[in-house]
Amino acid sequence: MKKRHLLVLLVLAVSLAFTGALSAADNYPAKAVVLVYHSQAGSGGDIFLRNMGKAIEKQIGKPIIVENRTGGGGSNAWMYSKNAKPDGYTLLGISSSIIAGPLQTKMAVSYADFKPVAQVFFDPTVIFVPAKSPFKTFDDVIKDAKANPGKQNWGAGNPGSAETMCIEKVAQLADMQITVVPFEGGADVMVEIIAGRIDAAIGEYAEIASQVEAGNIRIIACLNSERMEEAPDVPTLKESGVDFVFEKIRGIVAPKDVPDSVVKVWTDALAKIFDDPEFKTYYKENMLVPRFLPAEKMQKVMDDQHAFFKEMSKGLY
Repeated sequence: MKKRHLLVLLVLAVSLAFTGALSAADNYPAKAVVLVYHSQAGSGGDIFLRNMGKAIEKQIGKPIIVENRTGGGGSNAWMYSKNAKPDGYTLLGISSSIIAGPLQTKMAVSYADFKPVAQVFFDPTVIFVPAKSPFKTFDDVIKDAKANPGKQNWGAGNPGSAETMCIEKVAQLADMQITVVPFEGGADVMVEIIAGRIDAAIGEYAEIASQVEAGNIRIIACLNSERMEEAPDVPTLKESGVDFVFEKIRGIVAPKDVPDSVVKVWTDALAKIFDDPEFKTYYKENMLVPRFLPAEKMQKVMDDQHAFFKEMSKGLY
C-alpha cells in the first residue's frame, strides 16, 4: 500500500513539473530576455544585436538586454550561455567565430552544444587599412610584406575569432610573413587602424562603416563571393589574386534543452523584423545581407562552416 502511495505521489510530482514547464513555455516571454555576446560593446556583433533587439522588442513586447561577456577567445560568453537555464531568457548571439574559435584553441564548448534558433544575416567581411596608408590595393600589401617579412602588423578582434583564422589563412595563401596582433574586439582594432598603429586588419564592414564614410579608413578588398552592392569599386579578394572566400553568418542560438515553443516565438519574430523601418536603415547602411534561415537550415549552414574552417585550419594549427 505504501509503495502504491509513493508511486502515485511520484507520478503526480512529475506531472505537475511537466505542466509547469509547459505553462512557462506557453506564457513566454513573461520578462526581459538577455542576449549574450562574446565581443565588446561597439563590435559588429554587438551593434547587430542591439539593433535587432530594438526590432524584436516590438514583436514580443518585452525588453531585450545585450550582455557582453568578453575574454577567453569567446569561450567566456559561450560557456556561460551553454550552462544557462534553458528557459529561453538567456540566448546567445553568434557569428562564425563560435565555429572557428574551438578549432584554434582548446575549449570546452562548441557550436554543437547549442540549439539553433535562426540565422539573420551574412556580414560582409573586408580587408582595411588606415586612410593615410600607402597601400591602395591588396597587391600593394603583398609586395610590402614580401619586401619586409614579419614587419606588417595586422589587427584581429580576438584570438579565437573567425577573422584571426582568415588573416592567417590569407597570409599563408599570399605567401606573406606578417605579425598578428590580437585585441579585445573589433572596436579596438578600428581605433588602432585609425591611429596608424597597425597596418591592416580583417573585420566586418558594419564595425567600420562610419569611419569609412568619415574618410579615416580605406577598404582594399572584400572576402565575399561577389563585390558589395553599396561599394562596387572594392574588389573581392579573389579578384585581387588570392583564391579565398568567406561570408560571416550572424544569428541566434539557445541552450540545448530550450523548448521548441520558445524557438518558434523567436523564429516567427525574427522573420518579421526585416521590414521594420529603423532596422532596415541599419542593415542597409552597414551592407548586411539579409539571409533569414530557420533552425533546421541554420544548422546545415553551421555544419558547412565547420567543415570549411576545419579544412582551413590544416597547416595553421
